[in-house]
Amino acid sequence: MLPKERRLAIGRKQFETYFKFGFVRNPWDRVVSLYERTEALQLRDKMNFEEFVDWIQYSSSTCVHSSPHRYQLDWFVDPNGNVLADFIGKFEHLDEDWAFVAQKLGITDELPHRRANPRTRHYTEYYSSRTKEVIATKFKVDIDRFGYEFAG
Repeated sequence: MLPKERRLAIGRKQFETYFKFGFVRNPWDRVVSLYERTEALQLRDKMNFEEFVDWIQYSSSTCVHSSPHRYQLDWFVDPNGNVLADFIGKFEHLDEDWAFVAQKLGITDELPHRRANPRTRHYTEYYSSRTKEVIATKFKVDIDRFGYEFAG
């Protein structure tokens, strides 16, 4: 076996020993969160929510800031679509799912909560029937894979 092949084989074996996990979020709620966020990419002062949804719809994963436009599933699969994660938790069940991850990792730390949700409205209140369908179409892969619904 050549040194490069040996490194790849060892790396693959080591990767398989890790507990690989991550979290996903309801795509409709995620888009509202992206719209309302306070970081440098804040767009709510530049466009209304409907315009923001249109921007998301027509943006692609080739954009400079592509993460809002990607499927969340992309973070968990290899180039052939095989899921690499051992566990994918949901933001909507964060405390319970984190407890599972912490138990698997053998830690007792609680998940820190850095900032409270500043929203006073539920994500469903942001959407018209058109924008609801735009997000349903744009993120169909995540909605189907993770069983999300547009619900209160």
